[in-house]
Amino acid sequence: MSSGQRIIITRCIIIYILCFLLLRFIEYTTPSRLLSPPLFNLQLDITYWVYALLGIPEIIVHNPIGAVIFDFLLFLTGIFAIIFPLNRYFVISFTLLTIIYVLTFNAFATHHSHSMAGMMVILLPFWVADNEKCFLLWQGIRYYTCYIYSISFIWKTFIGSSFFNWEQGVGTFKSNLVDYLYHNPETLLSGFYRWCIREEWFLNIGNIFIVLLEGFMMIGFFTKKYDKILFWFPIIIHVTTYFFSDVLFFELLVLDFSLLNMNQFERMNARLKWNL
Repeated sequence: MSSGQRIIITRCIIIYILCFLLLRFIEYTTPSRLLSPPLFNLQLDITYWVYALLGIPEIIVHNPIGAVIFDFLLFLTGIFAIIFPLNRYFVISFTLLTIIYVLTFNAFATHHSHSMAGMMVILLPFWVADNEKCFLLWQGIRYYTCYIYSISFIWKTFIGSSFFNWEQGVGTFKSNLVDYLYHNPETLLSGFYRWCIREEWFLNIGNIFIVLLEGFMMIGFFTKKYDKILFWFPIIIHVTTYFFSDVLFFELLVLDFSLLNMNQFERMNARLKWNL
């Protein structure tokens, strides 16, 4: 990995993350916008216990000034990391603040949101100064991307039983989209959804198709030859999941950058005309 390639990858990732952080700020889910929520949940995860024992919630959530400062630093370090992508201190600071934000959101939402897991690890390779070591760690992120989809397939087939439940597709669809159908009965999308309910086979086959796409990600463990195709599988999975299960996991697609090769990043840079 050259310094130029490192720059384009870092910028693409941080811009992607900042877009979703900005969306979360607008939707009142960053510390300064949470307004000191009372609910808090740790469960048995040691990471959340360390987060709580360090007193971080009292500093950046229950303290209004601390919350504003945290949000300011979160976006500021991200912007500086885009401007100076080879400055590891900005990248490390932005990564740490992002990790703290994810823990904060999950703890006060009382739910472990898997969609932001990719945001916590995707920039770790760029903590390393040496470009060759950075590239090796970047390949590790690629294998991690293949792993999370592969393990989802294994869970649904060999551990759970959802893959072999023919009614899984329509059942998930009905339970997750009933609110949308109730509140938006006259929209074109609602008309399509009602057709889907009448034609249950469409939803059930779609569910099987998505699970199989997750299984196909195992190919990435054995060869990089098909990465150009595998790149589109997570996109199809999450777009389909959003429209047919009302589950927004687009933030996890930040890991999809790891399936692009260096030549693709170079072509991306040529189109964007970023100065490397």
